[in-house]
Amino acid sequence: MNRTSRIVTRFRHSRIDALVLCSVVLALVGCADSNLPVTVPVSGTVTFNGGPCPAAGTIRFAPLAADPGLPRRPGRADFDVDGKYIARSFREDDGLVPGKYRVLIECWKTPPANGQAGSSYIQSGFEPPELSVTRSGDSVVYDINVPGVD
Repeated sequence: MNRTSRIVTRFRHSRIDALVLCSVVLALVGCADSNLPVTVPVSGTVTFNGGPCPAAGTIRFAPLAADPGLPRRPGRADFDVDGKYIARSFREDDGLVPGKYRVLIECWKTPPANGQAGSSYIQSGFEPPELSVTRSGDSVVYDINVPGVD
């Protein structure tokens, strides 16, 4: 085999190796999300006394019950002073697993630190209504109005 033939053969093998490698990587990436449970997009706006938020905050979605055959998976969302949020369970903006959730909101004047209690903009005892997410395929808009900001 002459030098040119060896170069051409090596080039063909390296192209085939590269194609095989790309196919394996794409298959793995494509399969990564296929094992995740179904989620439904959930978004909304947080307001304080019907107005803007005094600070950025976090919403936590604690699962009370999941639809049959699905895991109880917590979710969360962050909001800024505009109050807009999009919930996530497994990855950014993917929504929540169908089920029923207790909703908890954090919005701190002074966050807790070094064992010291923080000061919240949310009155003690405030709990938004439970959230139900169904497999209907429709996205869910869940707006929350926090009363009585100090």
